[in-house]
Amino acid sequence: MQRLKTQRRLLLLLALLLLLVIPTSAVLASPLAQRVVGDEDVVYGDVVLFDEDFVLEDGARVTGDVIIFNGDATIAGTVNGDVVLFNGNMETADTAVLNGDCVLFNGTSSGEGASSLTCTDMDVVLPATVSNFVNELTASANFAPPATVEVERPSTFGRFVGGTAAAVARSLLFGLLAFAAASLMPQPMMRIEDALRKKPLASGAVGLLTAFSMPFVVGILALVSIVLLLVCVGILGFPIIMALILGTVAAGFLGWFSVGNVAGQFLAERLNLKNRSQAMTTALGTAAITFAIGFLGAVPFVFGEGLISMAILFIGLGATALTKFGTQPYPLVAEPQPNPDKITAVLDTLPEGTLPDKADIN
Repeated sequence: MQRLKTQRRLLLLLALLLLLVIPTSAVLASPLAQRVVGDEDVVYGDVVLFDEDFVLEDGARVTGDVIIFNGDATIAGTVNGDVVLFNGNMETADTAVLNGDCVLFNGTSSGEGASSLTCTDMDVVLPATVSNFVNELTASANFAPPATVEVERPSTFGRFVGGTAAAVARSLLFGLLAFAAASLMPQPMMRIEDALRKKPLASGAVGLLTAFSMPFVVGILALVSIVLLLVCVGILGFPIIMALILGTVAAGFLGWFSVGNVAGQFLAERLNLKNRSQAMTTALGTAAITFAIGFLGAVPFVFGEGLISMAILFIGLGATALTKFGTQPYPLVAEPQPNPDKITAVLDTLPEGTLPDKADIN
């Protein structure tokens, strides 16, 4: 265990040395990290600061590593990674939590939480030019950081309006496609709808397996086709891959439209629509569920619409697969077999002469 810790510290030291030889312009081109992380705030990723101090308040959290060059760190929150300071001191509160290694190069650890945290102090005597390495580079005109480009994010209301408009456009498009599919394929879509009505769990399970297994099947076929290209046979695999992808997409659309037909029939009954056709109810229901899911996605602080859309997609995809694109019903119903004994018993009850003789029939 001690050997593993020593190796990890050496790797951290090597990483720091590699960072020092990276051109500063490339480093500074990355997004600037937060200098102060307030209460209940979360920083997703690593925090890398040059010649800056870092403050992590109580209740705040960093999900990655904290690496600081020529700066101090004040930590009262949680760091789910390593803390590395180069030419800097660290002060920790009693609420500080470090879920990784703590390494200090030419620095000290102090504060109420210092006694409960294990930090490795590596006092390395460096020349003055190296200790001020980052300052000299950032002050040089050759390594000036690029101008900061501020991107204005749309407001919450703007995102809501844009998401709602996108939901309306998507619902109209899906409604038109559903109307065309129901007009061209009425019987297959009725079989798909019947399957998802009778066997929703089986349809959802088959759809889930199909959606997750198809990428692996396509990947294996692609690898085999690439290998077979050496013998001029692998080119045949790429049309098969394209057919599988297009077939899966088409099955997903047909399943979505079939679920839309179920919703459309429900809405048509509630709205007392007369003389409704299958194409009309399919278009109505498809547009309704597509808009509802898109609208929920546009509303701030509303979650779960993705799970609803995935459930609809899996059930429809599975029903389409079980019915083989609506070419056969599911579940299959076996044709009743005649019972010869019952037929003979019924014939024996009939008066003589009412049935032809076997010789006449032959």
